[in-house]
Amino acid sequence: MLILSLVVSIFVTLFLVNKKLNIGYSLTIGSFLLAMLNGRSFLRFLEIFKETLLEPTTISLGSTIALITILAYLMDKYLILDRMIVALEKILRSAKATILVAPALMGTLLVSGGALMSCPIVGSLGDRLSIPNDRKATINLIFRHALYFVFPLSPAILLAAEIGDFRVIDFIKLQFPIAIVLYVFGYIFYLRNYQESKAEKINIKQYFQAFSDFLLYASPILISLLGVVAFKVSFHISLLVGIAISVGINQYDKRRDVKYDLQEHPLKTMYKGVKVPMVIAIVGIMLYKNTVNEIDEIIIFLNNLLEQGMPIELLIFLSTAVLCFPLASTNPGIAILFPMLLPLAPNYETKLLYAMFIYTSSFLFYYISPLHLCQVLTLEYFQVRVKDLYKNYLIILPLTYGVMVVIYFINMIFN
Repeated sequence: MLILSLVVSIFVTLFLVNKKLNIGYSLTIGSFLLAMLNGRSFLRFLEIFKETLLEPTTISLGSTIALITILAYLMDKYLILDRMIVALEKILRSAKATILVAPALMGTLLVSGGALMSCPIVGSLGDRLSIPNDRKATINLIFRHALYFVFPLSPAILLAAEIGDFRVIDFIKLQFPIAIVLYVFGYIFYLRNYQESKAEKINIKQYFQAFSDFLLYASPILISLLGVVAFKVSFHISLLVGIAISVGINQYDKRRDVKYDLQEHPLKTMYKGVKVPMVIAIVGIMLYKNTVNEIDEIIIFLNNLLEQGMPIELLIFLSTAVLCFPLASTNPGIAILFPMLLPLAPNYETKLLYAMFIYTSSFLFYYISPLHLCQVLTLEYFQVRVKDLYKNYLIILPLTYGVMVVIYFINMIFN
């Protein structure tokens, strides 16, 4: 009955998400079915739901995600990010370096399908370097998503840390080589062989002006990160400061140029920036986690499976393929597999390694899914066929995944 309940729960969740129902609602229904099919009463499920809503982790994570979406929305609407990219190109003095960094910076906005925002930048710089469209599309996607493994404000990383009950910095340190390798391989395969003309000369005053512009327009993100990483301030406080800086920049801009005036109160703009579906998704994810934790038989079943000889790595790989590829999302892998598999780890270090294996495998299948919105929009923008894009992935993605596997087994041996 346990296996049937898991299959039904996951199948219904995947089916509903494919029907465009918010993943939070879908996971809530999946949680309900899982609880009912395993003999929990309706009243007990309501208790779990209430506990989830009032749980400090749910409240903290949901509010953090809401603040991140507000900051991203403000930086977009106030044209702050655009000017940050312009200043960056003047600083780097290289179209190659800018085309490498720009999609990543755009990726900090963390909006669904946000890769479309960096397409014009990659397109323009790519034309200067005579890069064909299939490679432009690959560059836009690879360099945008490399930060996925290390960006401290990434909802996926925050979610993983909260559900896995480990420190964000420990997870980032473990995955840092994966991000570096993806950037290095991306440069070698897609940028190294292109020649670029010398950048237009600027004097030292213009250079320092560009540098100061970059610091100004990057400050909402930089302050948000520094507050957490360097000064150990909570995410909420750091993000509120970043939001306040964005509003302050806009207030200054409006006095200089009317094009920066949105004709609405900043609080209204902030309100529009809250992505309620993302917050609902967090509630659904936390509810599914708590429902799984309620059913001890799941842990016993998985232990028996592993005792019978199935490698946990194979279990993770196959499970993430089933969960993440059809939905083009890493969240199902994190939400469903973390609470099932991480409790099997004998110590903190092994738990981190299991989390990395699940996270990277989930990312891989999300990334190559034909429903991956960033990929769909990028292909449409550059008028590229998906098979041409996949040809460019044939080496870089297996190599990157292989680096994760090497990190995993080396740490397993020496732990």
